[in-house]
Amino acid sequence: MLNSDQQTGRYGVTLRLFNLIAALPRDQQLILLKQLVGDTVTAHLFKLIVEMSEDQQLILLEQMGHHLEFEPPERTVSLEGTEQSMRENPRKPCLINANYQVKGSDFRSYILDISIGGVFIETTDRFKVGETIILNFALPDSSQPFSLSGKVAWSGPQGFGVKFENLRHPQDNVIKSFVEKEE
Repeated sequence: MLNSDQQTGRYGVTLRLFNLIAALPRDQQLILLKQLVGDTVTAHLFKLIVEMSEDQQLILLEQMGHHLEFEPPERTVSLEGTEQSMRENPRKPCLINANYQVKGSDFRSYILDISIGGVFIETTDRFKVGETIILNFALPDSSQPFSLSGKVAWSGPQGFGVKFENLRHPQDNVIKSFVEKEE
């Protein structure tokens, strides 16, 4: 318990606010957060995650995996451009056939978004974070197919993210041009 000097001192108001918020039920905490940051809750969470170290992100993924034993309802979130400013590399929505190999097994699915840093692949198959993937695909209007290696950056019920490794110079320019091209 805090003494009266700690409650009224320099950080007393902040401490009392933290204690009040901590005592609220989780649903009321979320309501309060939405009132404080408006409709940008998701953007704030994404920003916090992006600012984490890779080790911290992996720990968070593992912790969330243990708590998400059920399939969460599918929800669509619009960030209206804020995603572009938070990401190191802008992403472009797409629908590209992809063949890939994980642990010697072959799979086929679709890339739903792409950046110079990686892709999101739609699938119900689950892969462990950190697993190596060999990804083969062709971009529209590109004469050369791609065969890239990467690591599974995250995995969820609708698919997984891949972070490219050792992307070579001509390939990065082709992907960058595709991402930046206006449709």
